[in-house]
Amino acid sequence: MASLDIDDTKAAILDCHVCIVGAGIGGLMLGILLERADIKYTILEKHPFHNPLGSAICLEPSVQPLFRQLGLMDEIHRLSKPFGAMIFREDNLNIIGTFSAQTPLDINDRYGGYNRIIARRDLCALLAAQIPKEKIKFGKRVLEVRQNAGEVIIRCSDKSVHHADILVGCDGAYSAVRQGLYADLSAKGELPKQDNAPMGYQYDCLVGVTDPMDPSKNPSLAGKFSEFQTILAKDANCSYWCIPLVGNRISWMVVKFHNKGRKYAEEQLFKHSGWGAEAAELMSYEFRELITAYGCELGEIMDNTPKGSMAKVMLEEKFYKTWYKGRVVLTGDAVHKVLPFGGQGANQCIHDVLALTNFLVQLKSNTVPDIEELFESYFKARSPVGRTVVNMSSRVGNLMNRKGMMNDIIRKVALRHMPRWLSQIINDKWSYDRPQLECIPFVEVPGELQPRPQKRSAYVPASLVEREPTSP
Repeated sequence: MASLDIDDTKAAILDCHVCIVGAGIGGLMLGILLERADIKYTILEKHPFHNPLGSAICLEPSVQPLFRQLGLMDEIHRLSKPFGAMIFREDNLNIIGTFSAQTPLDINDRYGGYNRIIARRDLCALLAAQIPKEKIKFGKRVLEVRQNAGEVIIRCSDKSVHHADILVGCDGAYSAVRQGLYADLSAKGELPKQDNAPMGYQYDCLVGVTDPMDPSKNPSLAGKFSEFQTILAKDANCSYWCIPLVGNRISWMVVKFHNKGRKYAEEQLFKHSGWGAEAAELMSYEFRELITAYGCELGEIMDNTPKGSMAKVMLEEKFYKTWYKGRVVLTGDAVHKVLPFGGQGANQCIHDVLALTNFLVQLKSNTVPDIEELFESYFKARSPVGRTVVNMSSRVGNLMNRKGMMNDIIRKVALRHMPRWLSQIINDKWSYDRPQLECIPFVEVPGELQPRPQKRSAYVPASLVEREPTSP
């Protein structure tokens, strides 16, 4: 085992147990990071088995050094396609404009890798495979969270009770951890008014991933790059997307804009909470006859989607001010719910749990004051970015989906006349931070733009500390 070449390293000495709620991308990545850091953890997942629904995920260059550091980049390449272009079309299939990964700025040359397009199911399966099976507990729907000076106590629907030093809510937009935390703070009059307000809601979304399709009928499926086909259907008041994946599959999405107000949202949430196959089936009939850029109707693509895997979801957005209290902390969609159009949801969730882990290895003790000091550092590092991505996803959503003359003009200018210098400024802003886990050896990062420098942590997992051989 190689020496870490650090003078002031220290092995793991803090006996800390972290409970993670949610086995999605954030919860699984946090589990991997804690595993590498030799920190005890348990993941509680409400569903009885791992069956992630959804469409495709775009892994940006900003998270790829972490996957490379964890030894997972070869698998990411096997399971994904590099993003090539996003082609916007009118419903008569005429091209409005194209956003390319190669012109006017080559993303690979500048940042060391293209965005990688991967099915959500494939990414979750890869991450779950890195975690010992006994550390993920399924069928654990959280009902109650209580904390005191010495521990946090989690009670689940199966009557099981779990104890931990720290609880991390990685359980998404409808986070049970957040709801419990906010209920306690609200009862004490400590919850900001903004955090009690409902999420913004303007879009319904239908998503799916097909089984392998015939590339002879759709030659673009066999191409090296994933070229998004996005069609703005004025008559149907929607946009619909087809995204080639590895294995000759298509990730597809229909996004319908509405302005029916919050009462409608609450009615929909009551009827169909979260990702729902039944609701998806009903919604699909409205869009089956839409013509795709592949020359077939959208219904043909829907018919090639495995039964029960199609999903409908309400696309909501909100930034929350309260990220932690006591021994409980929130990450990802639980505190900054974004629209999917900017490709930021999964990436920022990964950044959250990485930042949290890099602070966690500096934890001085298991006392509440030291834990809250750590959480405050995490909040200060990540909340400005969280607020920015929520605002940005809303603007990108308008650009990609909203109708009207002004939006048409903005789209054409952005897609046809973007100068290289402006494209570079925008992309540099999001790709300068390409962090890694600070308690294990760093890896080199390719690309013209080198990432923001990081310092190696003084903490080193016990498994990486070079031990002197014992005498016979």
